[in-house]
Amino acid sequence: MNRIVLCHNDAVSRANYLQNLTLPDNYMGDYTVMGLVVDCYDDAVALLKLSGYQLEQIDGCNELVIDSPNQLPIIQNILAAEEIYCEYSDIADTLYQA
Repeated sequence: MNRIVLCHNDAVSRANYLQNLTLPDNYMGDYTVMGLVVDCYDDAVALLKLSGYQLEQIDGCNELVIDSPNQLPIIQNILAAEEIYCEYSDIADTLYQA
């Protein structure tokens, strides 16, 4: 069982989720946390729950339980069908990387 983060498309939500993650010991500025970023967060959460997905709220975002990465396009299609913008992207872009 895998998880992927689902966040609202704003820097505050992403930063709240990232604040409790641990950076790798050998962190040198290259750090990525891939996730699904949506514009209508509450609607996306409700729709995915209705579609049978298990979500766990963590620090202002949700972690979405998936069986494999092959489910990502399916999830994006579910959201797109309801006109919810969804992008698979790096949510750690709010983290200072000097």
